[in-house]
Amino acid sequence: MAKWAVVMRIPISTTGSRGFTVIELLVVLLIIGVIASIATLSINTARPSTTQILYSQLQNQLELAQKIAQLKNIHLRLIVETSQSTVEQLNPITQQWFESTEIPSLQYQDILVQSSAGQIIISPSGYTTPAVLSVTLGNESYQLNNQ
Repeated sequence: MAKWAVVMRIPISTTGSRGFTVIELLVVLLIIGVIASIATLSINTARPSTTQILYSQLQNQLELAQKIAQLKNIHLRLIVETSQSTVEQLNPITQQWFESTEIPSLQYQDILVQSSAGQIIISPSGYTTPAVLSVTLGNESYQLNNQ
C-alpha cells in the first residue's frame, strides 16, 4: 500500500529556499499601506466639522427656546451677535428683557454667524420671527431657515 501513496512535495526555488522573495513582501506591505490610508481618510471625513457642530447647536437652541416659550407661556428672543448667541426672556411687569438662565448662550470664534433678522422673537403662541441663520467658515456654509 505504501507504493500507491502519493507524496506531496512543496516546490523549492532554484536556490533551495522555501521563503518569500523581497518583491512579494514589498507588494504585500504596499497593499496594507494603501488600505490603511483609505481607512484613515474615511474615518476623518465621518467626523463633523466645527461649522456643522455650531449649526446643530444653533438649531437646538432655537428649538429649545420655542418649546420653553410655549410650555411656560413666556416671550423669548434669540439674539445672534458676532461671537455669541443668547436667548432673553421678557419680564411681563417691567417689559424689560433679561438673559434666560434655562437656555445657555453659545460662544463661538472664527465662525461667521449671521441672521437675516436683528432678533428672532418667539411668542408663547408658537409664532417665531421668520429668519435665516447663516453659519460660515471658509468655504463651508450652512443655512438654518426659520419659516
